[in-house]
Amino acid sequence: MEPNETAALVHRARAGDASAWEELVRAYADLVWAVARGHRLGAADAEDVCQTTWEKFARSLGTLTDPDRAGAWLSTTARRESLRVLAARNRTPPAGDMAWIGAAREDQTPEEIVVAADERLRDDDLASRLWEGLNRLGDGCQRLLRVMMAQPAPSYAEAAAALNVPIGYLGPTRRRCLEKLRRLVRPAVSGSLEHGHDR
Repeated sequence: MEPNETAALVHRARAGDASAWEELVRAYADLVWAVARGHRLGAADAEDVCQTTWEKFARSLGTLTDPDRAGAWLSTTARRESLRVLAARNRTPPAGDMAWIGAAREDQTPEEIVVAADERLRDDDLASRLWEGLNRLGDGCQRLLRVMMAQPAPSYAEAAAALNVPIGYLGPTRRRCLEKLRRLVRPAVSGSLEHGHDR
């Protein structure tokens, strides 16, 4: 969703337009969910985070200073709520390993890589190995890839807000993450990933 479209929906929702609110939820629900799950919260905790995030967003509609950045606001709030849940359970938040995360094209999402490989090889076992490889990555890689795999794909500003990193850090970090994923799966999978398609 373009920033001006988001801002227009926020203004309509402020005025009591229920359809505008529903459209905002449809546009960003998957992103909020991905942020929560990216912190390795269980389904119940993730649902609580999502509910709290949307409740806070509803209460803040009238005071948002940048309505066009509502997606980034939701991402940041979902991240903070996820960390709050982790702290309440006396769990240590996933340690950041973003620094070591290698090489994918900027115009291709992790999901597209997985789907392209699966479509070409028609191999369910291959897709399973890719997801197993994702689960073996460090916490920082998993958070980044899960957030950036949300549908519809978040903007870089929204993803950066969700991960609490500079926008310029996302591209290189994602490339390193995908390179690590390639090394975790068999060589045949790596070869398939190298030929992913454009959007």
